Amino acid sequence: MAEYLLYPAALVLASLVTGLLLPWPLAYHPLSFFAAFCRKLALKVHPDLSRPAKQQRLSGLLALLLVLALPLCCWYGLYLMSAWPLLLDAIVILCCFSWPAWRKLAQKVSHSLHKQQLSLARSQAQLVLLRDTQALSAMGLAKALLESLAMRFQQQFTSIIFWYLLAGAPGVLVCRLSQVASQQWSTKLPPNQHFGQAAARLAAFFNAPAYLLGAALFWLQGLRRATAATIRADGEPFNYAKHQLLRWLSHTLRVSLGGPAQYGHRTVRRHRIQQHYEPTAADVSRLLRLLDYQLYIQLFLLTGLTLLITSI
Repeated sequence: MAEYLLYPAALVLASLVTGLLLPWPLAYHPLSFFAAFCRKLALKVHPDLSRPAKQQRLSGLLALLLVLALPLCCWYGLYLMSAWPLLLDAIVILCCFSWPAWRKLAQKVSHSLHKQQLSLARSQAQLVLLRDTQALSAMGLAKALLESLAMRFQQQFTSIIFWYLLAGAPGVLVCRLSQVASQQWSTKLPPNQHFGQAAARLAAFFNAPAYLLGAALFWLQGLRRATAATIRADGEPFNYAKHQLLRWLSHTLRVSLGGPAQYGHRTVRRHRIQQHYEPTAADVSRLLRLLDYQLYIQLFLLTGLTLLITSI
């Protein structure tokens, strides 16, 4: 068991540190090209919204199988020919790791909000958020960023560690590709209400462990907070893992989250996690620091695990 974990732990540690030191620009990141492919494919296989819901769900399932099968077949073909399979695994991890680019973009939005350049912040945030940003106030924009960044960090960093240690490079590949497909075919957008269900369910399965680990870390970071959040059930509930993540994020930052959100001229009502304060631009910067601490903690644990196994 110890030998089984040694090489994966050391490899994922080295790959993630390399990705942090040499970040990949978002415009040229492989996952950005995969996202564009998902959008183009949806236009081909899902052109008519008047089709029956069952047929739309079937189209979404077949499209998901296609976008997952092509990269997996390419990976397996290269794996059979590779003399250094660990190097191929490292390339897969680097191609799936996109958090530094998203963090940099979030910093730009936060900086614009601090300078009260709301129009610029809305335009920049449109690259991060699925929801409509043009009607958002500064408070609404800060709240949307807090929710999105907390989830993206767990998807783009914590999930890679968890699924690589559990299932190797194929697990990481399926995890990250299903997350991107779910975002591009989001069921919150009216055209994808049925088409994106298969991708959403698969992504929720892969996200759940990372969300729960992130919730535990937020709980530890907010241990000194005495006031728990109040849940107002005035809309659609979050799934369990996402609810725990946002609940403990709200508790740690002491700001309200959840509530109604606008997606493609459609209002989605969600449970509201009520706190004493509403989010501001400063809370976005606070969250980025908290996520940096979580990143360091996980890298430290990986390093400790590697050294421990090596000494056995």
